[in-house]
Amino acid sequence: MKAFITVVLSSLLFACSTTAPITSTQDSDWNQYGFDRGSKGWNLETQEQLNNASDGQQIKVSNYQAYTAGYANGQMKYCQQDAYELGMKGEVYTGVCDSINKDFKYDYLRGYHSHTKDM
Repeated sequence: MKAFITVVLSSLLFACSTTAPITSTQDSDWNQYGFDRGSKGWNLETQEQLNNASDGQQIKVSNYQAYTAGYANGQMKYCQQDAYELGMKGEVYTGVCDSINKDFKYDYLRGYHSHTKDM
């Protein structure tokens, strides 16, 4: 039961920690925004999701391309960490490394289950 509560609370905190997209039109800012999100293990947002989060303001194609490039770099950084350790800390993992490292989720779950046994 404690593990279930922990997962639910972590998920809620993760959902609340998302930030609205930036309002800049500079590709470098969008690249950094994507990198920041990717390096935190957050999911890639579609251009439509970003447009909706920006009160319907249309994001330029070049901004979205810069965002996805930055995200990919940040995602690679995130996926290079020790997945077992991530699970041991009780951190939330949303599956963003599954296509990069097929063992990441397995290692994360092993660490997470070790973490919940200690509770």
